[in-house]
Amino acid sequence: MTMWYRLAFVLFIGSQITGCAIGQRVDYRQAAPYVTVTSDKQVAVAVVDERPYVLKGSKRPTYVGNLRALYYNPYNVTTYSGSPLAADIQEAVRSALARASLDAVPSASVDRASGPGQRLLLIHMREWKSDAYMSTRFDYDLTASVIDENGRVLASKDAKQSRAVTNLITAGSGALAQLIGSEEIAAALASIPSPLAPTATEPLSATPVPQSKTSAAYDDCMRRVLRISDPALRVSSMAMCDPAK
Repeated sequence: MTMWYRLAFVLFIGSQITGCAIGQRVDYRQAAPYVTVTSDKQVAVAVVDERPYVLKGSKRPTYVGNLRALYYNPYNVTTYSGSPLAADIQEAVRSALARASLDAVPSASVDRASGPGQRLLLIHMREWKSDAYMSTRFDYDLTASVIDENGRVLASKDAKQSRAVTNLITAGSGALAQLIGSEEIAAALASIPSPLAPTATEPLSATPVPQSKTSAAYDDCMRRVLRISDPALRVSSMAMCDPAK
């Protein structure tokens, strides 16, 4: 491979990262994945940057990877927005939930939801970095948790991988989809209706079943129904859980 060919290739990689050959930046705000999540609760989104080189101060919070020049010397790639990467990922997740018709807002809290009408979706980012030379490698190590107003963790999901990619925005979107599109996180975000208690006009069963057993059966049924991706089918299937009330 000639020197000029290698130089052209590096410039091409740079253009893929930035959209132009000048500057090295990536807009991960565009990495919002398409997910099917249902909830009537507000979801607050927070992202914590725990990348070790950022915590140590050797890299700025805006750092997202390296673009290596002709002789393999690295140049920092940063966020297109100029904001910390955690803020861009927070916006990508919030946008994905909003596109799924959820009331999603950014949150400064990282330990609990702000009230009983909210869920906190917290993402710990231990790695998120690209390295481009003759090809582009993308590394990520993430954990998402759903937390209620009491600080109780309702569900968590890990996602970790290192692989060659051709598009960093698509790769970032795929990493986030593994978290917020997962069965565990979707179920924790979903609002499951509670069984209605009998009113004064409703006859009681001659042989009542303990409330704890009926509630558990109904909740389990609704959890399975709420995993159905098709909205119309999901609504029509809810009646199947009525016998468990």
